Amino acid sequence: MCGIAGYVGLDREAGDPVLRRMAAAQAHRGPDGEGFAAGARWGLAHRRLAVLDRAGGAQPMRSPDGRYVLVYNGEVYNYRELRAELTSLGCSFATRGDTEVVLAAWTQWGRAALDRFDGMFGLAVADTVTGEVVVGRDQFGIKPLYLADDGAGRLVFASELRAVLAAGAVPARPDDVTIYRYLRFRVHDDTERTFFAGIERLLPGQLAVISPDGVVRRETYTSLYGDLRALAADPQPYDDAARERFAGALDHAVASRLCSDVPIGTALSGGLDSSTIVTTIAGLLDHADPEAAAVGARQQSFSAVFPSERNDEERYVDLIAAGCTELTVHKVRPTLDGFLADLDDFVAAQEEPVVSTGPYAQYCVMREASRHVTVMLDGQGADEMMAGYAPYYLVHLRQRRRAAKALGTAVELARSTDVLWRLGRGRLHDILLRRTGKTTTELLNPAFVAAHAEQRLDVVSDDLKLRLEDDLFRHSLPALLRYEDRNTMRFSVEGRVPFLTTDLLRTLWALDDASVVLGGWNKRALRDATRRTLPSGVNRRRNKIGFTTPEDAWFARMGDPLRAVFSSASFGARPYFDQAAVLDALELFLNGRSNTETMTFWRLLNVELWLRRYIDADDAARSWTGTGSAGSTATTGATG
Repeated sequence: MCGIAGYVGLDREAGDPVLRRMAAAQAHRGPDGEGFAAGARWGLAHRRLAVLDRAGGAQPMRSPDGRYVLVYNGEVYNYRELRAELTSLGCSFATRGDTEVVLAAWTQWGRAALDRFDGMFGLAVADTVTGEVVVGRDQFGIKPLYLADDGAGRLVFASELRAVLAAGAVPARPDDVTIYRYLRFRVHDDTERTFFAGIERLLPGQLAVISPDGVVRRETYTSLYGDLRALAADPQPYDDAARERFAGALDHAVASRLCSDVPIGTALSGGLDSSTIVTTIAGLLDHADPEAAAVGARQQSFSAVFPSERNDEERYVDLIAAGCTELTVHKVRPTLDGFLADLDDFVAAQEEPVVSTGPYAQYCVMREASRHVTVMLDGQGADEMMAGYAPYYLVHLRQRRRAAKALGTAVELARSTDVLWRLGRGRLHDILLRRTGKTTTELLNPAFVAAHAEQRLDVVSDDLKLRLEDDLFRHSLPALLRYEDRNTMRFSVEGRVPFLTTDLLRTLWALDDASVVLGGWNKRALRDATRRTLPSGVNRRRNKIGFTTPEDAWFARMGDPLRAVFSSASFGARPYFDQAAVLDALELFLNGRSNTETMTFWRLLNVELWLRRYIDADDAARSWTGTGSAGSTATTGATG
């Protein structure tokens, strides 16, 4: 895992200080080394976190003929298979890791190489003959990549936004459309736009060809999305053979993500997804499988627990620990005091606002994990693949109703009542107590709302596979993957997500919807695959909690800090908020007379703190020539 950066359209003299600022801004992504390469009108920078072939994987890396230069952030887990294939085609290798394989694959197959990779990556390849630079991102968008141009044929790209800002191609300005969609609809990372005007993200499965004069041509390189539609249109029955295929693909996905020359740990929330990874690795250790060598004699897992809070999952963590003989569980206990102490750094590390305080639990877990291991596996993506959230039950029921399956719909509804009850009981409770709350729109500046009245949030409501696909690649998972990347890399940890495997996803999409939801049970294929390895108390859990914080309880005790921010002159001067309405809603909430969601207050708070950290502080963004405020907060790293 690493950080990459680069430019197109500058000469070497002007480009060298740009590269060095960009590399320094994301030093936390690669504390083990840095490297630079430049041509006539392009430059590449790399910060290295050494995980595979620690002695031989330095970057930038040049092809044997000198034509291509690669910087690469990520891991390609099928590199050994690709290496064997490339060797049979006449390639030779001087290193043991995956970077040289990625470069050789590019040299051999060009852009077609990207869809051969099973893994996560953000990469850039400079062609020293044509002067083009190609940047690309993995099929799921696990690893980030951002681009910005100055409007004069000069462009920069990097793994993090802070590095783009450090280059000085664009000033740090807020993107009002993104802010509105975040505040109003609770979405972000769903389009090319970022919270910074003039900086865009490369989307999952995209590459961009950058010409020497800075012209960018984007294209989707992967066949994955079309394959999923074709598989869903002609599904196979979910039978015993299908169960075996899914279980085999799952085992391979986990085992293949254990390749490492540094210690590996696991995140364990107590939910079905993370518990599956932990117990699968435990099985490999029990059988002395060489694939698990990097795990060590005992697996180390890391959990956030919240004693006496409603969202505490410690009892499920303990159930897993009791069934694994070679497992050490490290428990962290995030507190409100700790959250307030970490808040500035947490906001800085995320680089853009987040949907709730939930990612702070992961932030705490990764901080503790960094003291013991360098690589962490967790269960991101399984919820979006297999309908892990309660609203998916409604999509499933609507789909059955649309298909005129009245009897089956009634049966599914009856078997889903407990899940649906948990989904709606909070609203019923507020109705009975006659408590009302403010909508987000009511807390925003009317002029701001009017200016963005055309914005919409369209979601698939009655087709389960289409909804899951939409959430995998657009509405839900991209945001979670951003949190994953920032929380791990903040502490120089590599995060790996075994469920996000193209083979596993294709295996699931080839099956009918019974593999996802059946008889009122979601994640049916995963539950079936782990029926013998997980305790029934985890395998048959229906009370989805997730990696989160006790936000309701915390915000009820945060009156003074919230008042201080919402009554501040800077908050009142923003064009986004109705300060009086916000303060009134806050007092009603703190007095127990309102059901305004804490996530609403969090979004308001997060935008204000983000503006202070990244926009207000950027009083003089660096220019291409290196002038400006050397101490600008917006251009410094988050590692402190």
